[in-house]
Amino acid sequence: MTDNTGATPSRRDRGILILYMLVLTALFLTPCLWVWSKALDAVQHPSGSDWQRNHDDNVQFAVASLLVFGGPLAGASLGGIVASARRKHAGAGAATGACLATLGLVICGVVGFFWMLSHATWEF
Repeated sequence: MTDNTGATPSRRDRGILILYMLVLTALFLTPCLWVWSKALDAVQHPSGSDWQRNHDDNVQFAVASLLVFGGPLAGASLGGIVASARRKHAGAGAATGACLATLGLVICGVVGFFWMLSHATWEF
């Protein structure tokens, strides 16, 4: 029987950490997926006469897709690489990187929303 009082966490503890990070990533990704679905809806229902708006909707959908799917993927890749370079478990680093990237995406969305509200002009 081995003693798990050392500095390295056990497999069970590491698995629980990875599970928690992935659940938090899924929770943080929910509002991002909602914004992505709104952009997808705009692309799927184009205007019959306004080609410039259709083009702008397609560009916005491409940017939203890049941010929503590329951000957490880049965070997971970077987290796994950094954890491997530090000789730590790559799975925990990847899960933490994805969670932090998604959290950053949500924070940028919230800041952008309040910036948009602060620069809105109200006309009655």
